[in-house]
Amino acid sequence: MFKFKHRTSCILTVLAGIISIQVGNAITVPWLRPYINGEEVVGTTLESRYSTPDGESANPVIRWEKADVRNGKTVVVQQGRDAKSYTLTDKDAGKYFRIIVGCGTKDEAASQWIGPVITEKQVESINNRFHPGRSYQENVNELQKELSEKLRNAVYFTVDTDKLHGAPCAMARNKRIPLPKDIRPFRENGKIYISQPFVQAIFNRELPDEIMEEAAGQKAYEISNVARVLQLNLWQGDKEKSPVPNFRMQPMAEGLVILSPEKDIFSPVEDRDLINEAVNGLFDFKADNKQLKWFRDAKFGLFVHWNPSSLLEREISWERNAARPKDSASGHKNTVDFEYDSAHRRFNPKQYDPRKWMSVAKKSGMKYAVLTTKHHDGFSNFPSNYDTFTIAATPYGKDIVEQFAAAVHAAGLRLGFYYSGRDWYNPYYLTDQHYRYLEYYFGQVSELLTRYGQVDVLWFDSLGNSSLNQWDPRTMIRRIKQYQPDILINNRMNSTRGGNKEPLPDDLKGDFLTPECKLGPFNTQTPWESCMTVADIPGTRWTGNWSYTSNATTKPVETSIRFLINNIVKDGNLLYNIGPTPLGTFDPKQAETFLSMGKWIAFYKEAIYNTRGGPYRDQPWGGSCYRADHNGKKTVYLHVSPLIARQGKELKGNTPLFIKDIGEKFTRATLIVNGTGNGKFVRLEKEGDQYKITLPEGVTWDRLDTVIKLQ
Repeated sequence: MFKFKHRTSCILTVLAGIISIQVGNAITVPWLRPYINGEEVVGTTLESRYSTPDGESANPVIRWEKADVRNGKTVVVQQGRDAKSYTLTDKDAGKYFRIIVGCGTKDEAASQWIGPVITEKQVESINNRFHPGRSYQENVNELQKELSEKLRNAVYFTVDTDKLHGAPCAMARNKRIPLPKDIRPFRENGKIYISQPFVQAIFNRELPDEIMEEAAGQKAYEISNVARVLQLNLWQGDKEKSPVPNFRMQPMAEGLVILSPEKDIFSPVEDRDLINEAVNGLFDFKADNKQLKWFRDAKFGLFVHWNPSSLLEREISWERNAARPKDSASGHKNTVDFEYDSAHRRFNPKQYDPRKWMSVAKKSGMKYAVLTTKHHDGFSNFPSNYDTFTIAATPYGKDIVEQFAAAVHAAGLRLGFYYSGRDWYNPYYLTDQHYRYLEYYFGQVSELLTRYGQVDVLWFDSLGNSSLNQWDPRTMIRRIKQYQPDILINNRMNSTRGGNKEPLPDDLKGDFLTPECKLGPFNTQTPWESCMTVADIPGTRWTGNWSYTSNATTKPVETSIRFLINNIVKDGNLLYNIGPTPLGTFDPKQAETFLSMGKWIAFYKEAIYNTRGGPYRDQPWGGSCYRADHNGKKTVYLHVSPLIARQGKELKGNTPLFIKDIGEKFTRATLIVNGTGNGKFVRLEKEGDQYKITLPEGVTWDRLDTVIKLQ
């Protein structure tokens, strides 16, 4: 598709190695995905890499640049058409590097930064304890066993650091102790303090009054004085850092404080994984019932799949005509799709106004909204310090995620971010330089959780064909919880495509399930939501259409309401997806389906929000949900719905409904229906081990849903 054609009547002129290709209205560029191959170690020869259409030759000018910090002031190292490689010297130690391909032209492209450069001696100090020959859990068990022995007489905890929250627990001689917020360690003027209640809870002893100080409006003890009095050695993650902030060397131990009889407790580089696991053990990976309550009450949310693929009207990521590294087969050997991967160069959604999106969401009865920040194609809808393939490289230029988050917060909805850990564009993904991808992965998630205020949901997708040994998921989840303690994480973050041979530990399974393009079964044990699409592409293999195409058909309102009713009575949520147009607007027909759902929901909201599925489940006539008061007494809502009834079992006309007596001792029944009769009393008669329910005179069963409120 992208072969260059040479004709005598048309000569393609190559200027400075640049060739522009027109494909319809899409403009592709002569090279894509520049990156640096090779280890950032002194003495190594780094090589420039970039892709050209179907292997066509191109000879762009390449500029090598270095800086003291990532994205810092650059110094040109070398430049030219023959600058294909660069050998690192001692002078490069501690520096960051990148390349610019086609520099000085309109099509120039920059690689990600790599670094900082380390020495061979520093490389030798790196000790990866996640051995590929063992299962991930075996490696974790070994780490925890070593920690238990090493810190058997130690006390350790974390304290708030910059944007990181301290842990809700401390460890004292291998015993985990919960820390109420009012007794947690804190900082004042750069020093770390612990209170008397903390001392009592952790050390079970008194400290001398002479070391007590006034800090943060209370009496407390500065941690170095505590260590001196208790004759313990003090180790602090804020001070014990690797000599350079190289991702493979630097432990994520900000705020970690260890008090131990042992000296030289950890070596920051060699014990990186041990240090990380020590901090990991202080955090709960699963959300508790209190944190989950809003999600289970919400029932209905907005899902948005959107990026430059909307310009091409191709399914996001999946219709990118390129290989999918370590993942499902694509039938393509090329690493990039020039048309797809260069679409961002003309992505300019001038009509994007997420406030209008949220207006639709609120009127539709949605309680939360989730946006794709990065899909499998690797494009980020936000500017990132860890990548150049982002919204910053588009004509639009403005941060889509920032505007979305602000609009969601202003609308009073809960905010969620979809983020794909699998990445078919990033050149380091699941390669021998995957550590660079991990730095990118951790870095981007950190950006998402620190720039946009409160984030309520992090919605991951599954990973490629890999082992959890390659991902360090415990440290990632802990890091997420440090940024956003109340955040919910879905079940796909650690789901690999065939790489894990053993079952996932419970604490890595996420907080809620996500059946895709199918309605979930009755499940009150684990929170869940069905992610469904309002758009379909007839005649294709897709189960739904996630991103925009003008050829899509819109699901009828009745179908959409069926999705919602089914999930309500089965104790789940509906996350309903729309793919905005390239201009940043909703398709009017699809938005109208949402709004029509909202008009319907307005009649039934009492029997939708803040309810739980059951106690009548999988009934031939429909199902039920309920609310319980503080004494546990239930108000039950029967959803008598032909939309979810078994075929041939739909109630019609004014046929009585019979339900089993489940011991709730109902004494009153009232009607909730989309039409006349709302609030009327329904005849409720006890007949043996069942109740007979008869509609008021002149009222018939609704074609969509009739709700009977039982008290």
